[in-house]
Amino acid sequence: MAVTTVARATREGDGGRRQELAEGGDAGRRVQGVVTGLILFGPLAGTVVAIVSLFGRGVDALDLVLGVAFYMVSGHGVTAGFHRLLAHRGYVARRWTRIALCVAGSLAFEGSPLSWVALHRRHHAYTDVEGDPHSPHLHTGGRWPRLRGTMHAHAGWLLKAPEADIERWAPDLAKDRDITTISRLFPLLCVVSLGAPALLGWAISGTLAGAVGGFVWGGLVRVFVLQQATFAVNSACHLWGTRPFVTRSRDRSTNLAVLCIVSMGESWHNAHHANPRWARHGVDRRQIDSTARLIRILQRFGLASEVQWPSKDGVEAKRRRAGAATEPSPVG
Repeated sequence: MAVTTVARATREGDGGRRQELAEGGDAGRRVQGVVTGLILFGPLAGTVVAIVSLFGRGVDALDLVLGVAFYMVSGHGVTAGFHRLLAHRGYVARRWTRIALCVAGSLAFEGSPLSWVALHRRHHAYTDVEGDPHSPHLHTGGRWPRLRGTMHAHAGWLLKAPEADIERWAPDLAKDRDITTISRLFPLLCVVSLGAPALLGWAISGTLAGAVGGFVWGGLVRVFVLQQATFAVNSACHLWGTRPFVTRSRDRSTNLAVLCIVSMGESWHNAHHANPRWARHGVDRRQIDSTARLIRILQRFGLASEVQWPSKDGVEAKRRRAGAATEPSPVG
């Protein structure tokens, strides 16, 4: 291949070389599209199978326990690890805690730590303006721009996602050997994410049905539901809900209480955009934020430090500048 490339570049000049690189890039994008499709539609297919099975074998307690357990582990790996630790440096974690959280987050089928963080930091840099990878507000024209924008923000953007550009958006993590190693192992960790609940289902039940139940409910269904919860923060939490805190002028992030449990506190999205470094997003009373609770536990055991907890004065300052706008209202 190298010889062919050099010969072609010699014959056709720099234009031929650029074409060769472009063809290689197109091939890479096609492969990436296929992989993204499998990651998105594989869990969906498994969920359909699970729903159909409810009318036959049904679901037993072990299936549900495995599903919930792996949901909590992989989900908090994303929220406490990828998001609040790596992307925004909301706290500092000991090395093995950091590794454990990033391995757990990789089980969510949402990308490697490096690519996830790079794209998320880009989202914050260009929130709801051109350059945001998944804003629902950039689709104009046509009969259904709002619907198109919602579909794009929820999952459509993944099918044509921009390059993560790790050197620009996550150069600090690109120099971290632990994070780069975990990122390289992402495909293997996806296999583990589906295989581990299947093996546990077989080991606990001693039956093939237990292994299949673990694979479907603890693997595919769990990944599908977790992905939808994460995607909903990108879409619903920029369309509906309340905006009690000030953000940049074009930023239309919202707090959406209905998603707070399944998103592990991430749906207090307006508060997060008001100050991305806050380690707790549910900053008001009775706002459930299980990720913040996990970080608090890690802090108490000496596994986390320098936690950026929101102060009362800091929260109120943001609220006052927002004009105490707390009434629920549709946004957009």
